[in-house]
Amino acid sequence: MALTSEWKGPPESWTSLNFQVGDLIEILENDDHTSWALYLGHAEVVYTGPSPDQHSTNQDTASSANQNTTHAPGGDSEVQSTATSAAGTNEKDSNIQYQVKKGLLKAVIGQHTVRINNMYDSTRLVFPLQTLVELAELHIGETVGDRKDAIVNLRYEKPLRGVHPDR
Repeated sequence: MALTSEWKGPPESWTSLNFQVGDLIEILENDDHTSWALYLGHAEVVYTGPSPDQHSTNQDTASSANQNTTHAPGGDSEVQSTATSAAGTNEKDSNIQYQVKKGLLKAVIGQHTVRINNMYDSTRLVFPLQTLVELAELHIGETVGDRKDAIVNLRYEKPLRGVHPDR
């Protein structure tokens, strides 16, 4: 099985990618902005979105998210079309904080193009699935500065011996 799948747009991305528990989902917002989600199973993901105290800092992102609001079953207004608010630059910005959140796959992906991207599987140890899901659940609500690392590090335990994943 390939570590990285082909890019798929909705609604094909929701069904044809056959997400497995623990898969990293790369979400392409536009040509130079991506975000990440971790598939937990049962159509749920863990992702990063604006921290509640950062709404004024992320006003543009929040405004665009509200234009495409989709409420999750059960009236969870926290899972608004988070595809826009969850997607964002991979650049580290010490002034902006994000929060680890849990949401429905379709709401987080929205109308964006996505792919499975377990890119570090050949260079890092993957947590056992049970541990991975428990770890992801424990981090919900945590404030983070780097959106990609916050999600990617939920899948991987550590680098394999003698392998440097960033090279």
